[in-house]
Amino acid sequence: MTTAPSAPAPLVVAVPDADLAAAAATPGGIARLAVRIVGSGAAVVAIGTDRLDAATSTGHRLDPTTAALTLGRALPEHGFLVAVAPTREHPYNVARRVLSLDHVLDCRVGIVVGARDHGAPVTGAPSTGAPHDPAEFARVLRGLWRTWPLDSIVGDRASGVFAHTDRIRPLDHDGGPDGYRVRGPLTTPSSRQGEPVLAVWHDVDVPGADLVLGGAAHPLAPLPGATDGAESHRASRSTVTRPPRPTRPTRPTRPTLRALLGLAVPDAAAVTA
Repeated sequence: MTTAPSAPAPLVVAVPDADLAAAAATPGGIARLAVRIVGSGAAVVAIGTDRLDAATSTGHRLDPTTAALTLGRALPEHGFLVAVAPTREHPYNVARRVLSLDHVLDCRVGIVVGARDHGAPVTGAPSTGAPHDPAEFARVLRGLWRTWPLDSIVGDRASGVFAHTDRIRPLDHDGGPDGYRVRGPLTTPSSRQGEPVLAVWHDVDVPGADLVLGGAAHPLAPLPGATDGAESHRASRSTVTRPPRPTRPTRPTRPTLRALLGLAVPDAAAVTA
């Protein structure tokens, strides 16, 4: 008798906002949530995508970047995609916050840009009040991430040169009266993966985005249900929530989010805005 081959592990698993909120409010909840994510077999975790869909945007929720920081400590081998939308955020604030998180979590971070955060009031352009264009929002994010190349930092003590500042350049994006006006540059250099991954929700069209998520064509894997075994939770703590510390000075080089998704490092010279 032959057995059918097992299905491949899902690459990206979505964590519902309700599960995040419950985990944060319960002692040991983050550890148990991390065990469920590991059990999914997914290499990448999407956080906050409930808010990009009108049908799932109700209820308690956490800030996706804060949740990613907490789960990133508990899951040191996973990548994270955090949901953002122009109806709540300004691209400069998002670019700076997400790139800083990418540095903290050792280049394992990206974003998912949706057309609208359905749990937030709609904010728009000052002239017309129309919602900002999510495609422009995404282009400005990517352009800001490319304003300060990581390899411009040399740290040469002999010459006293920290970075080649001539390679740091402003974005100078002017989207007109209904768009964004962003000069830049960011105050944070790019990371080892070049820049955070730029994913878009299925209702946003951005040519050149790293990947598309959501909808019937690109569904995210569901998070496995919670188990009742408290003993298995205790056994998992040492590997999930408390990874062994590397001995100094050696530090393991973990795969970046781009590597986990099979994406190439982008060309930092090709600024799009």
